[in-house]
Amino acid sequence: MAVVFAAAVSHTPGIRAWPDAPPEATRERFFGHYEELGEQLRSASPDAILVISSEHFANFFLDTMPAFTIGQGESHFGPVEPWLNVQQGMTPGEPGLAGRLLDACYEAGFELTYSHELKLDHGTIVPLSFFDPQRRIPVVPLIINCMTFPLPTPARCYALGGILGAALESDASRVAVVATGGLSHAPGERMHGEIDTQFDHEFLEKLTGKDAEGIAAYTDDELTARGLGTHELRTWMTLAGVCARRDAEVLFYEPVEAWATGCCLLSYR
Repeated sequence: MAVVFAAAVSHTPGIRAWPDAPPEATRERFFGHYEELGEQLRSASPDAILVISSEHFANFFLDTMPAFTIGQGESHFGPVEPWLNVQQGMTPGEPGLAGRLLDACYEAGFELTYSHELKLDHGTIVPLSFFDPQRRIPVVPLIINCMTFPLPTPARCYALGGILGAALESDASRVAVVATGGLSHAPGERMHGEIDTQFDHEFLEKLTGKDAEGIAAYTDDELTARGLGTHELRTWMTLAGVCARRDAEVLFYEPVEAWATGCCLLSYR
């Protein structure tokens, strides 16, 4: 099996930009588990990392907003945010793997957009700063529109994950798959700072319980009610499709008020 590591993690920019903002005990647990995941990924010796993240107007805007975009570049610049406290630079890509995944998606009826010039923002770089700090492992970025309506449905995201999972299982490369974003948060909205812990726990129960129907059944209204940032859970839903037969374990969950986000780290066995 080509998937040698899989995890879903929060990517709120405050993790690197304002690392000391949360209480000390929260910081120690959160960063400790994030570092442990990084060690596990590196121990798995992947040939590449497929990072499933969301668009933050780093690559696309209202003139063109694709539902799903895979990066085929030889390298990717990032982070685009100079204030992120992560050094800007180039991350190697893996166009061969990206092309094989793209072909598999087209054959299955998913006509993904593709780009040879995707830039990486905090959604990808924050996790990579834990998983591959030296940025030596090639990355295939998969960007999902979680920003502007209409959005790909949760069912469509889960189905895409299934196609990617099947393609990876038959691929010769060893691949780590990381979904990033969420959980409930409302950046820049009137309800900024509000975190729906009940919703977050219910969503995580669906993931750990392999409740495919429940994961795919969320509506835009349900997610919007918890903050527009909560639509980033589409990346987690996609990973759930990749790992449909794997057990998921929540390593950390806490509503981190200093980062205005329900922060979570989840690992697939």
